[in-house]
Amino acid sequence: MRGFYGENSRPSVEDIETDSVIRLHRSEERAFWSWAVIEVLRLTGLRVEELVELTHTSIRRYLPPGGEMTVLLQEAPSKSDRERLIPASPELASVLAAVIRRVRGPDGTLPLISRFDQLERHWGSKLPHLFQVRFGGAPRVLPTSTARLLLQYTASRANLTDVDGTPLEFTPHDLRRIFATETVNSGLPIHIAQHLLGHLSLDTTQGYVAVYPEQVIRNYRTFIDKRRMSRPAHEYRDPTAEEWAEFENHFTLRRVALGTCHRPYGTPCIHEHACVRCPMLQVDPNQMPRLQEIEAKTLERIDEARQKTWLGEVAALEESLRHIREKKAQATQIGERLQAGADLTDQ
Repeated sequence: MRGFYGENSRPSVEDIETDSVIRLHRSEERAFWSWAVIEVLRLTGLRVEELVELTHTSIRRYLPPGGEMTVLLQEAPSKSDRERLIPASPELASVLAAVIRRVRGPDGTLPLISRFDQLERHWGSKLPHLFQVRFGGAPRVLPTSTARLLLQYTASRANLTDVDGTPLEFTPHDLRRIFATETVNSGLPIHIAQHLLGHLSLDTTQGYVAVYPEQVIRNYRTFIDKRRMSRPAHEYRDPTAEEWAEFENHFTLRRVALGTCHRPYGTPCIHEHACVRCPMLQVDPNQMPRLQEIEAKTLERIDEARQKTWLGEVAALEESLRHIREKKAQATQIGERLQAGADLTDQ
């Protein structure tokens, strides 16, 4: 390696063996912004579009009465059109401070620059953006495409590989999922994680979180122990023989011709045992021939009712036919899942 200064007095390094030139200031710039992008995404769960929209005014301070000052990161409405506040950990606050120090101009303020919105296809107002870099000497907001490339570059330079030896590739959304999993598995209630991620539905958040069986069991036992401590002791008496027999009888009566009834304990059958219409019925895939037989007989009854103009009967039978076909689709799906599980264990 041989060092020298270029025309702009910035140091460079030349690899004598390959004749390649490494611009040290460019390498340092790329390394810093790679670190900043990864850390902010990892510690906030932001989308990459939200990351590049952060400005100096996004950082707020909150001082509750008689409490300790908290740094908040205010995220403007984006995909879900919901503004949200993210409490900044000391680690995140340190990263944001490093970004501000790097971007701050000689007068101590952040340059005001405009950002081109790729989705809206227009230039926004001039704002003190945090993720602004210099291209040709002029500052501009870091493009989302460049942020993605920085993640790929870092994974490549770190030589990260999967268990099978294939190179790992990271996307900004991977870090969002990591944030969701780490926060929930660390004890944060999932509905709080939903608000931090800006999800409109809790089901979306649950899809992000990888919850492991042992963690489910441990957390559930902890919940039960805490609940018992807060409840009167007489509520935890041993059940009588009659109560235990009634409890066992409920689960004995769950088995029906088409599968298993999943109605809650202590509740009556609300469909008067018309199981094919009941959403509580989980169909046994082995009962598909029975369902097909019921479907055929129902079609015959519909034809008879139409011939005799029993229109009320036709409407009721057609509703039953809809439920029958839903149950057939459910049985098919359950059968496919069972088969997939069997194939996986055989490998």
